[in-house]
Amino acid sequence: MPTSTHHPPGKKRPSPAPREPPAPMQVSRTGRVIRPPRRFNDFVAFEALQQPERELQPHPVIAFKTNSDPDTLYYHEAMKAPDAAQFREAMQKEIDDHTSRGHWKIMARSELPTGTRVLPAVWSMKRKRRIFTGEIYRWKSRLTIGGSKQRYGIDYDETYSPVITWPAARFFLILSLIQGWHTRQLDFVLAYPQADVDRDLYMEIPKGVHVPNTERGTHVLQLIKNLYGQRQAGRVWYDHLTCGLKGLGFVQSYVDECVFYYKTSVFLVYVDDTILLGPNEKELA
Repeated sequence: MPTSTHHPPGKKRPSPAPREPPAPMQVSRTGRVIRPPRRFNDFVAFEALQQPERELQPHPVIAFKTNSDPDTLYYHEAMKAPDAAQFREAMQKEIDDHTSRGHWKIMARSELPTGTRVLPAVWSMKRKRRIFTGEIYRWKSRLTIGGSKQRYGIDYDETYSPVITWPAARFFLILSLIQGWHTRQLDFVLAYPQADVDRDLYMEIPKGVHVPNTERGTHVLQLIKNLYGQRQAGRVWYDHLTCGLKGLGFVQSYVDECVFYYKTSVFLVYVDDTILLGPNEKELA
């Protein structure tokens, strides 16, 4: 039989616990109500952290909203921006770094083999801001090659490049905390161009800068080093790094391709970000 709850006379019925206000609902064009999945309740948009608290209207789906970053620009956009001079300075510095390191060789267009495809040079511009103040502290210009124009089997073959798995990274970091190991974090500067290209690749003269001894239209750049933007750039860098580590005496793990051992030390690799950890501090030096 159903039971009824009895409240003694003179006592008020307990009020139910207050419920959290429902998340704002969105309506699609067809009138269907869109509700965010519950598993996204703990996510907050990074850009919301920079807004005053009184203006903050958190919504679980805002972290996954696709919007353009005003600080990431194409070349034509950067040249029309008020800080175009800073971008031009960063572009010329990028060219000077590549030139001084010997990352390419200048060739006359007339000397290219018949049927050679010259890939475009693409600029990627970025304003780097401080997290809490939003102040611009650096204008970054990255020179890349137009990998979208590469042809499979001619300009590239394999593109897969492994990175360390998260279970392996967590295991070694927790182990280092328990055992009190020493850790070192290493970041390779201009990582990809440290490796040689795996085949002949040619690139147009970049726009907006002066490359010594060249003239747009009559000269091209033959790449000597691996450049950002190639479809196989990540794989070429990984092979170069692996060969270098093995040459120094590191032993690659059979379980995870991005874990290397050297005596009592462990070397973890995630593209160009690495962590070296172990009980002997002298080995890490």
